[in-house]
Amino acid sequence: RQIQNTHTGLDLSVPEYQEIRGKMMSGHVEYHIVVVTRLAAFKSAKHKPEDVVQFMVSKKYSEIEELYQRLTARYPQVSLPLLPRKVLFVGESDISERRAMFNDIMKFISKDEDLATSPELLEFLGTKSSSAIDFKGKNVPDDREKEDEENEALDFFKEEKTPDLISQLLSVENVKKGEKKEEGDEEEEEILDPLGVIRY
Repeated sequence: RQIQNTHTGLDLSVPEYQEIRGKMMSGHVEYHIVVVTRLAAFKSAKHKPEDVVQFMVSKKYSEIEELYQRLTARYPQVSLPLLPRKVLFVGESDISERRAMFNDIMKFISKDEDLATSPELLEFLGTKSSSAIDFKGKNVPDDREKEDEENEALDFFKEEKTPDLISQLLSVENVKKGEKKEEGDEEEEEILDPLGVIRY
């Protein structure tokens, strides 16, 4: 694919979204950001300088919002297109409207030389922070902070693994059961649970 923003070497667009269904009524929407670029930060050693790479990243509203806040804080002189507002319940029309607004924001970012090469964007799109730093020639103290942030983020994901959540929920349920433990409890559970599905 040809790169449209030849001055920045980066094209971003948000052509689609996907609804991720969770348990019960929970779930979230992921917006697919298509990246077409010839920036060195996104390439491996095997790529030639003129090679164009294309990939996709999926991001939730909160992640895009965080990038937006970080960019507006660092580049106050740039007037980014409006961020879609936060609402408690989103319907299909809200989601497609958000996708269109995110698309405008990403297109705007990829046209602006400062934003297109900002460490915030490179990190958001999943480059290693070291290549982002090489790319911009950042000074060292800044990337130490970033590494700490990344490590914290990784720890956060470790804690969020589903099995741990399930075991927490089960232990809460067992504590509740312990309060009013009766002989009939286990039989009752089997009756309610003939398929061996964990209830929580």
